[in-house]
Amino acid sequence: MRVLKWLNENIEEYILMGLLIFMVGMMGVQVTMRYLFNASLTWSEELTRYAFVWSAFISVSYCIKRHISIKIDQFLHLMPETVQRVILSINKVIMLAFFSYMLYYAVLVVKSTYLSNQLSAALGVPIYLVQASTVIGFSLAILRLIQSLLGVLKSPNTVK
Repeated sequence: MRVLKWLNENIEEYILMGLLIFMVGMMGVQVTMRYLFNASLTWSEELTRYAFVWSAFISVSYCIKRHISIKIDQFLHLMPETVQRVILSINKVIMLAFFSYMLYYAVLVVKSTYLSNQLSAALGVPIYLVQASTVIGFSLAILRLIQSLLGVLKSPNTVK
C-alpha cells in the first residue's frame, strides 16, 4: 500500500525529472562531440526528440494532478462555492470525455504502427514505442481526472 501511495504522489515527477536529465545530458554529449571532436552523433537528436515527446505526454497528467493547467478562473472565483464545484465537475467530465476519445484513437494508431513494423531512421527502434507515449499519457490523464473529479465531489471546502 505504501508503494502505491508513493507512486500516486510521485510517479510523474520522477519520470519527468529523469527524462529532463537524460535530454540535457544527451544534448550535452552531442554538443561536446560536435564542437570538441568534430564528430557528430547520428542518433542523439532523434533519441532526445523521442524523450521530449514522452515528457510532453506525461506532463499532461502531472498538470492535471497539480491543478496547474492553463485556465481562466477569474469569473469562477466570483461565484458561490457550490456553483464553482458544479462548473469544475462539468469541466472535468468534459476533459475526461476528451481524453477518453483521444485514448481510443491513440490505441488505434499505436496498433497500426505496431502491425506495420515501422522503424525510426537513425536508431532503428520501433516507432510504436514512441507513439505509446500517447497511450500512457492519456491513460494517466484519465486517472488523474477521475481522482480530481472525486476530490471535487467529496470535499465541499476544496475547490481547484
